[in-house]
Amino acid sequence: MKTIRLKYPYVAVMKDRTLSYGGNQSWFQGKILKKYGCGVIAGTDVLLYLSLHKEYCRSKEFKEEEDSGIWEEERYQQLVRTMHHRYFPLIPGFGMPVWFLAAGMNHYFRKNRIPLKASFGVLGRNIWIRMAAMLTHDIPVVLAIGPNLSLFRRKNKLNFYVKKGEMYVCACQAAAHFVTVTAMEGKYLKISSWGKEYFLDIQEYMDYVKEHSSFLISNIFYIRKR
Repeated sequence: MKTIRLKYPYVAVMKDRTLSYGGNQSWFQGKILKKYGCGVIAGTDVLLYLSLHKEYCRSKEFKEEEDSGIWEEERYQQLVRTMHHRYFPLIPGFGMPVWFLAAGMNHYFRKNRIPLKASFGVLGRNIWIRMAAMLTHDIPVVLAIGPNLSLFRRKNKLNFYVKKGEMYVCACQAAAHFVTVTAMEGKYLKISSWGKEYFLDIQEYMDYVKEHSSFLISNIFYIRKR
């Protein structure tokens, strides 16, 4: 698979004199956002990227954005809280169902007269085709890593890798989590999660979904023209 990536640098936040790679729910003090806010971060970051780099996606929520795409942490946190209250509600103890995230993005598009629409889920065999199409059109892709469905084995998680030279080294694992895909590089997806750059092995994702989850809850948010 050839490399397909976003045309511009991804959303960055200046925190402790270091630039992040996207937002991080753990920056927040509120328990709900801190524990369950990955969907709010993913949705906000995608809409922020589109607003920065597509003229027809501009909105009043992002009117104070920096042309460089680099945000100060305090301003970014204010933005995320605003998007949480206006578009991306959370259920205490549960988080954000996938249809909440899709509905929030569509509410944003309609309210700001943006000719895009979002839907959750495509056929499993079409995930990578649709993802490549979105990245080619310079649209970041929110990817859901669904929870385990087995009643007896709920501890399976997907590996997140960091790149060291030519090697990919496992840095952490996650399940029941939203990430944002910014590139497809060979057998790996480049993603933003917890404010850092990670990589997912495409085959490992497919195996995880088939063995431990389902394409009904582990899938992409497909954004396209109306």
